[in-house]
Amino acid sequence: MEDLSIRRSVWRSSLITLVVLAVYIGISALIPQPGAPTGLLLLSLFLALIPALVWMVFFYQQDRDEPEPKQLVIRMFLFGSLAAVLAVILEHAFVSQTLKLFQGIILSGILTLLTVSLMQETLKVMMVRYVVLGTNEFDRHPDGIVYGMASGLGFSTVLTIAFVLQSGGVIPLAGAIRAVDNALIQGALGAVSGYYIGRIKIDGKKLPWLFEGLGLVTAVNAIYQVVSNEFSSRLVFNPWYGLIIAVVLSILVVLVLFYFFRRALLRAVGDLTTISIQAHARSLKMPWDIKTRYDYVLLGALLLSLVVGLGVGAIFDARMVPYQGDALALSFDYPARWAVEGGQIGGFSARDLSSAGIFNTQISIIDEKIRDETNLDLLVAERVTRHALQDDLFIELDRQSGVEVGGYPAIRSEYQYSDETAAGLAVVHGVDTYVLAESRLYVFTYEAGDEEFDRQTSRYDRLLRSVSFEGGQ
Repeated sequence: MEDLSIRRSVWRSSLITLVVLAVYIGISALIPQPGAPTGLLLLSLFLALIPALVWMVFFYQQDRDEPEPKQLVIRMFLFGSLAAVLAVILEHAFVSQTLKLFQGIILSGILTLLTVSLMQETLKVMMVRYVVLGTNEFDRHPDGIVYGMASGLGFSTVLTIAFVLQSGGVIPLAGAIRAVDNALIQGALGAVSGYYIGRIKIDGKKLPWLFEGLGLVTAVNAIYQVVSNEFSSRLVFNPWYGLIIAVVLSILVVLVLFYFFRRALLRAVGDLTTISIQAHARSLKMPWDIKTRYDYVLLGALLLSLVVGLGVGAIFDARMVPYQGDALALSFDYPARWAVEGGQIGGFSARDLSSAGIFNTQISIIDEKIRDETNLDLLVAERVTRHALQDDLFIELDRQSGVEVGGYPAIRSEYQYSDETAAGLAVVHGVDTYVLAESRLYVFTYEAGDEEFDRQTSRYDRLLRSVSFEGGQ
């Protein structure tokens, strides 16, 4: 009878939850898209919080026999949000640029698994581990699921807010579907990892159990992210496609969480055999192996995600490949991952399509035949004047003589100007290096958004150091 009661309770609550989420999506479809920043912020909070609250109420209701203190659940939600803020910062600093370097689904999947997914799931587990695992309230098998779910829902809330704000505003329906997706996947994975770490405390599970749990949720996270990215990149945007994914995902999540929660409830009432060490369950003092081995696993996993993201990006980003065209009478190396623009006659141009900001970082080279009696200083002055006439708000910041490129004297001119792009007005920071070689003027140009200029300058300098002119000195 107890088992039957558990089944009915879970299925009834699941159905109610899905109906509430469907109504939420329907209401979101009727909301007009706000134009003001304040309206955008309020919309993002509404879209992010509603699915999280719905799922939290669902699981809190399942644990009604011995519910967890509301203040602990709220605290876990807030720390899950903090984990998401940390994840967003770390991903932007160490991982996001690396992921853009790989387009194949297999390589991007492996890299996503070892970076973003591993980082996200480790941070969620760490919040449960360090915030509530050592409290007296964490003493039953369902507790890990409730606290893990709260951590995951706090995590999903910040991800949804970041998505809406970074997009500069989205169609409310599309934002609502993204919020449901985030709440389902992040909340479910948080619940599963909470179940695993809870059994470490209550049942004395050993190190392989933590590897299994962390590996499972990380793999599912990576599959979800890769499939979602592939889906969005190959199809014309339509929020109803996302709704179909959300419905399918809802069914899968309910089935998975029904399985884990049912087993946790049965363990709590003693209907499943367990090697319980309940003496630790109501103790603020953690067993020695949780304090050492398990913490090392979590810290090591977080460090691994950062090292892989930064290391792979640095190695691949640093690669240079030789120029193999015949439009220019010189050889040089340029960044391997940059996109070379084709169809150019008498020149070369490559862009970094993964660069941040609205202006793609680019390097270009042109050459032209000049009069023998013309000197380099005069040529540079003419072209700087031409820049000032053609580009809005152009200003030359610095001019440096006495440098060499490929054995020939050169002059370097650094400047700024404003450029109207499809995404808006951009401040462009650039450098022209002028070289007079064998009666030809070569202009090596590097331009980037003001926020990207310093980060990418080293690639331009490496290109200049690799230049060799045909029949040069």
